[in-house]
Amino acid sequence: MCNETMNSPIKSPKLSSHAGISMLEILIVFALIAIVSTVALINFQNSNRNFNLAGATRTFSSYLEKARVDSIRRHGAGGNASVVLNSATSYTVNIDFSGMGTMTARTINLPVGTTLAYTLPPATASIDPGTTPVTIAYDWRGRSTSTVSVTLTDAMAAGTSSNVIAGFAGDVSTDTTVTGPVTNPTPQNTTVSITTGIKSMH
Repeated sequence: MCNETMNSPIKSPKLSSHAGISMLEILIVFALIAIVSTVALINFQNSNRNFNLAGATRTFSSYLEKARVDSIRRHGAGGNASVVLNSATSYTVNIDFSGMGTMTARTINLPVGTTLAYTLPPATASIDPGTTPVTIAYDWRGRSTSTVSVTLTDAMAAGTSSNVIAGFAGDVSTDTTVTGPVTNPTPQNTTVSITTGIKSMH
């Protein structure tokens, strides 16, 4: 009995399949983490740029409103408040910032990568304000001299853009499309039958 125990071969323990992970598995995990992180970073950057563009649009709209209100409040005294588009990356606001009755000019810079251009509806040709500046000025009634459609574009976000329209009546609208009047309107048929639907009096 003792000899059988001593002569039996010693069995080596089997390695479990859960003993560890291979280098290939580690590389696959790191590759997946890198891909997910890259996609998340790109989405975050796009969202951030869209947020900046929306903020620049709201800021521009608010300055148009401030210029209009300032002209009405001062009743045109000391000149008309205005917003001057004289660059593709900034614009100049001329209003009474201090509330003391004196207009001052302040240049507002757009976020990095954001540019602006304008059109004069019903024309659709985009105009560079750096080449041809335009002034949106308001009279004492809060009206402008013309309608100006301003497009703010973020070149880094695949050409994402938003529109601000300063109307002739002093209204400001965002992200709308202005179309010109119909040059040759089609007249509607206005022929009305004088007998249809009339009951006989007999």
